[in-house]
Order: sequence, then structure tokens, then C-alpha cells
Amino acid sequence: MVQAIKRRPGLTAYFRSLAAIVLAMSMLAAPLWAADKTDQIWLKNGDHLTGEIKKLQLGIFYFKPKYALNSIEIDWAEVDRVESVERFNVIFTNGETHSGVIRKVEAKEGTLDFTINDDGQTVATERLEVVNIQPQKSSFLAQLNGSIDYGFSYVSGNNQLQSSLGANAAYRGEKNHMSSSLSSSFSGQSDAEDTTRQSFSADYSRILTPNYFITGLGALLSSSQQELDLRVTFGGAFGRTLIRTDRTAFAASFGAVGSRERYTSDTAATTSTGTNPETTSELLGTLDFSNFKFDAYSITSSLRVYPSLSTWGRVRFGSETNVSWEFIKDLYWNLRVYENFDSKPPINAPKNDFGITTGLGWKF
Repeated sequence: MVQAIKRRPGLTAYFRSLAAIVLAMSMLAAPLWAADKTDQIWLKNGDHLTGEIKKLQLGIFYFKPKYALNSIEIDWAEVDRVESVERFNVIFTNGETHSGVIRKVEAKEGTLDFTINDDGQTVATERLEVVNIQPQKSSFLAQLNGSIDYGFSYVSGNNQLQSSLGANAAYRGEKNHMSSSLSSSFSGQSDAEDTTRQSFSADYSRILTPNYFITGLGALLSSSQQELDLRVTFGGAFGRTLIRTDRTAFAASFGAVGSRERYTSDTAATTSTGTNPETTSELLGTLDFSNFKFDAYSITSSLRVYPSLSTWGRVRFGSETNVSWEFIKDLYWNLRVYENFDSKPPINAPKNDFGITTGLGWKF
């Protein structure tokens, strides 16, 4: 095992960068202490709790009782009544966002059981129309949601070592939405060439209307499988939310991006760090889907298609799907499937980069 690692000088640097990523995500996820609150909830089974409403997201109502060190997760369908004097941002299934003091009364057939009061102006709706609740006065860090997962395997027969890391964080405000994600993988064995892959993406969206938004985005990708040293991409898009419920979200957007890419090659055009960098322009089409079932699974999937404006006939696409199963509070097992395809790489390099990783994760 020790000898196998010594034959891979790039592995040390890989784990150093991995450790830095884990440390940064851990700092973001550090708990923020706050004073006790007096929010009250009643569950359908008769339980009555007093404490602090943390948030509602993906059908899960997060509530921290006074006597608990951490929040508990409750199926939103099992919450019968809610009373609070605090202000919250609330998002409906139709995309509308409202702010004010929230209250939920006992559900009765044909009645609007959820209200938001803002200085005497009251908005009423059904509980199932509410998909997101966030404390209005919380700090930016308090409203961050995310996860981090890691997988590792070693086979002594051929000294095969595999390591994978994934992490993401997101913030949703009344009019602003920001998210970022990264993944890193390493695979190597004593009688074969090591392969590495690192990716990072971030985006900022501004909500224009309940269903329409504009997005600015950036991405970094390095893949030894495709002989891609580095691709840097920046651009923007105009999008629409097609489906939004308490369990499912589906959105699409269309825009344009510019990319700067450098490949590894043995051709005459190669510099000491790879091929000469090239700048390209591309159209962009995106699809984003998520689905969640309480106490069962969570699925997120994204597709990015880049028809080139600089090279006729060249089309790139990237996709990633994550399926998670939570087995203990905030701990889950994750399956990630990713693929990157380039119909006309600038050099004679593999067109496809496909992988499947698994690992244990923690969400915050």
C-alpha cells in the first residue's frame, strides 16, 4: 500500500486539495448558535412542541425544540398547526414569494389553512401550496443548505486505489438564489496510468417573476480522461421554472457562454503546460430536475448542452445525477453518475468521460 502511493506523486497533491475542500465546507456548515425562540407547532398525532422554526424545504419541516441540541425533521404533511411571532420568507408552488408572520390552523376540507400577515395585509393559501419557508432575519450562513460526501476503495491484488469527493451549497433568498458544487475523483493502480477529474460550478439567479429568472454562471473542469488540462466557462441564461411542488422542481434555461480551454498533447503546438489555450463561444441549454420523498430518497439531475458558435458541428454536453438515501439523521449514502461528451475535441483525444461513484455523506 505504501509503495503504491509512493509511485504516484500526484496523489499527495490530490489529497492535500481534498483536505482543503473538506475544511472549507466544514467551516461553512459550522452550527450558528441563537437564542431560544417561542414558535409553537402541533402535530397530527397530538404532540405539541415549543422552540424555533428553522425552515421548510423539500417537504421537510425543520424545527428545533427548546430542549434539543439539534433540529428535528418532520414531514410537512404531519404538521397540523403552527404559531409564530417571527417573520419568514415563504415561496408558493406558483413561484410567488411573500414575507410576514406565518400561521397554520387545523386543516379542514375546502379551507385555506396557511396565512402570512404583513402589517395587516393577509395572504391565505393551502398548506400544500407552500414549498419553502426561511427565517427572514437569519444571516446568510444560517440559510445555507448543502452536503458533502466521500468514497474510498482499495484492492490489494493490483494496488488499485479509488477516491471520490462531492460537495454542494445553496442559498435561497426572496429574490436571489446562489448555488455551487464541486466534485473530485482519483483512480490509479500500479500497472496503469492514473486518472483524475475535478470540476467546480457556481451560479447566481435573480428572480424576475414567479416563474422566470436570469442566471449568471461559471464552471471549471479538468479531466485526464479527455486530456483536458483546464476549461474555464462563464456566461448567462434566461430561464423558466416549469414544475414546482413541495416534492418536485423542474426548470429550463437558454443562453450563451464563453470558454477558455487548454489540452494536453504531444503535437508541435504544445507548450510546457499543454496546448496553447483557445477561446470559444457557445450557446447554452440547461435542464435541472429534483425530486424528494420524505424518509426515502432524494434525486437531483442536471443537463448542460453547448452547441459551438466557433467550430461548426461541435457540440458538448455534460450531465450529472445524484441519488441519495438517508439512513441516519443527516447521514446518507450517495450514488453519482456523470458524463461529459465532446463531438469534436480540438486535439485527437477521447470524446467521452463517464463515471459512477458512491460514498457516504453528511448534509447541513
